[in-house]
Amino acid sequence: MVRWWSGVAWCVVVLGGCAAAQRPTHPLAPLQLSAADGSTQRVPSERAELTVVEFFSADCDCQRAHDARLNELAQRYEARGVAWFAVDSETDASSARDAALAKERGYLFALLVDHGAALAQALGAEYATYSVVLGRDGRVLYRGGIDSDQRELHDDARFYLRDALDDLLAHRPVRQPQGPALGCALRVW
Repeated sequence: MVRWWSGVAWCVVVLGGCAAAQRPTHPLAPLQLSAADGSTQRVPSERAELTVVEFFSADCDCQRAHDARLNELAQRYEARGVAWFAVDSETDASSARDAALAKERGYLFALLVDHGAALAQALGAEYATYSVVLGRDGRVLYRGGIDSDQRELHDDARFYLRDALDDLLAHRPVRQPQGPALGCALRVW
């Protein structure tokens, strides 16, 4: 019995090193990222109390399924003073490609290019549609998925990001500060 447990302990120690990226416990230092339109944006925004960062993948079906939902959320919350960005951290990201994609998809928000995946690494982003809500000071206030449905919204869908924003804007504790992300793995290496 002792031998079996020592083998399990060894597996836990070895495999624990392959776990998901560590989530930040300290505020994010401001980063300047290039937008697909050629402008530069600061993340987190200094013009808004809250900044939403959604990690983008050009080839992810889950991302495409969320495009309309993201536009709806961005429109609703930007009107309430929330800055909204999609961020392309993948190895093939470029301003030219992302400008065409943002136009094709009808994005109502900036699509930023994260060369070298510095922001993705700083925020522990591993999947497309992974979203983070940052306070003006760079503190992570919510992290995870947009909602509970990978493709089509169902009647029993859970709206993780929307609920977090509603809580934060009402100055209430976030009822679920982390939700599961459902998108494709980001190609950042």
